[in-house]
Amino acid sequence: MAHVQACPKYPVAKLFNVLPAKYIEALEQNQKIASCCRHPENHEVEAFYSNENEKTPDIYKFHCRCGRVHTRFCIGQGDVRPFWEVR
Repeated sequence: MAHVQACPKYPVAKLFNVLPAKYIEALEQNQKIASCCRHPENHEVEAFYSNENEKTPDIYKFHCRCGRVHTRFCIGQGDVRPFWEVR
């Protein structure tokens, strides 16, 4: 089943007040990814529903300028699931 887009791709720098700090810190602190990928301001993020029955987005894809994509999955009830609209 294909993922359903919930929120369009948008610069992370413009969503610092929407995205949980742990999402940003996960990029900054991850020594296993390229140095350019550890700078959240180098990314755009988009959100997806894993299936058409989801009520809130549960997949977040962070696209680095270098072309790499870092995906975050939200599972369980305790995760914050940000949502944004671009006008």
